[in-house]
Amino acid sequence: MRRPAAGTIVLVDWRAGAVPSEPTKIRSAVVVEDDELFPDRYPNTLVVPLTRDEALAYPAFAERIDPTDGNGAEATSWALAHHVTSVSLKRVQETSSRITADQLTNLRRRIALALGL
Repeated sequence: MRRPAAGTIVLVDWRAGAVPSEPTKIRSAVVVEDDELFPDRYPNTLVVPLTRDEALAYPAFAERIDPTDGNGAEATSWALAHHVTSVSLKRVQETSSRITADQLTNLRRRIALALGL
């Protein structure tokens, strides 16, 4: 499988192996890893999940994503920087949707903040 580019919105199948309070469905996420960080053969990618639940969007760590033609969103959602995780590419389905370069930069800053960097 080809690695999705940073900023791409993907669908991640989190149905298998989740424990309480983790995602347990197919959910949209944003690829946040640097495009040159890992070789194509590396089996995982770094993502942050998207949610429409504003209550989960802790303000300092959530990037607001309003619907546009480019991102394919039907409603406002939030990219949850404090939920950054690595997932198997086998769980990932790439879409043609993506966030803007500014949103990706802001999201990476929020990840760094959440990690105390």
